[in-house]
Amino acid sequence: MSADIENTGIDTTEIVIEKLVAGGEGLGFLDGKAVFVPGTLPGEKVRVRLTQRHRDFDRASLLSVLVSSPARQEPPCALAGICGGCDWLHVRYEEQLAQKVSIVREAFRRVGRFDWKEISVHAGPSLGYRNRVQMHRDGAGRLGFMGAGSRRVVPVETCPVSDRAINRVFHSPGLAPADMDRFTVWGCGDTTAVQGMDRDGEVAVRVLEKEIVFSVDCFFQSNLSLVSQLVPFVMSGLSGESAADLYCGVGLFGAFLADRFSRVTAVESSSLSLSYARRNMSGPAHDFYPMSVEQWMESGAARGRLDAVVVDPPRSGLGPEVRRWLTQAMPGRLIYVSCNPVTLARDLGELVRSGLTLEEVGLFDFFPQTSHIETAARLRR
Repeated sequence: MSADIENTGIDTTEIVIEKLVAGGEGLGFLDGKAVFVPGTLPGEKVRVRLTQRHRDFDRASLLSVLVSSPARQEPPCALAGICGGCDWLHVRYEEQLAQKVSIVREAFRRVGRFDWKEISVHAGPSLGYRNRVQMHRDGAGRLGFMGAGSRRVVPVETCPVSDRAINRVFHSPGLAPADMDRFTVWGCGDTTAVQGMDRDGEVAVRVLEKEIVFSVDCFFQSNLSLVSQLVPFVMSGLSGESAADLYCGVGLFGAFLADRFSRVTAVESSSLSLSYARRNMSGPAHDFYPMSVEQWMESGAARGRLDAVVVDPPRSGLGPEVRRWLTQAMPGRLIYVSCNPVTLARDLGELVRSGLTLEEVGLFDFFPQTSHIETAARLRR
């Protein structure tokens, strides 16, 4: 249970921020109770207004910074704190990377119950990097993003983290579907694909030596410069007879696995995405399953020895049945790509205690100016 206390007469207060936590908020303590405050940095003394009370913690909004961190910067966007897209615009980029590494390490220690110090950092441009966004249209027909902590559309003229191809759509609303209030836009250089506008919405991108094809209706990573760094990390040292690409999407990893393994099993619950995986994975000997990973396991198709398994699950991580199957199947290599350090830590902790050995962890900064963290871990039997 939580209580909204913004208008109950409780005075504002001062607090010192000790660290940033998963989700991007600053953590301080008031009379021994944890208080989470967005828009803050470690070491800062801030004045806040308590907004929510929970049994174990409170939430507060930032009113002013009394003692500023040297890592604080002037946000490179006029909509900082208004638009809900970027929550770390106030943090210098070098500090963003350092804080993300600290958050991953702490998740491993607190949630996974193991220590891991060596985390390689892979970064690219901190602005103009984003190739995929979800746009909204307000009642006046203006294009924008959802507001921070609200359901209100914030009109956007230019987005500093987005590729120039995406900003062309903001500059020319006629390029967007007039009958859709929410739609996806993919953009890179001179190429733009807009959901609901293009006949097939098909996109072809170059990842290293391969062309990967997908529909704008499919999920695909939003930062091409980091994709080209992630793929070599995932593929390093992999080869053999059989591999599985679980939660395979449009077959990004499967396309490279197909060059290294005689047979690749691709599992994806979206039939549209899987249809593109078939196109992106060369060779006739591969298997494609349009179902969840749990259904694939229940079907009996998961039997047999695997030299390597690549998993790229949603934020909820691996389900208990999947974790249990991995510890029983014991593939020669397991590569885990994650968008949530907390569920990654939970899953890695269980996998390591069940007999797999953690070899390497990399942090891939797909979303600069935000607290979002992408991580990849390499394990072996």
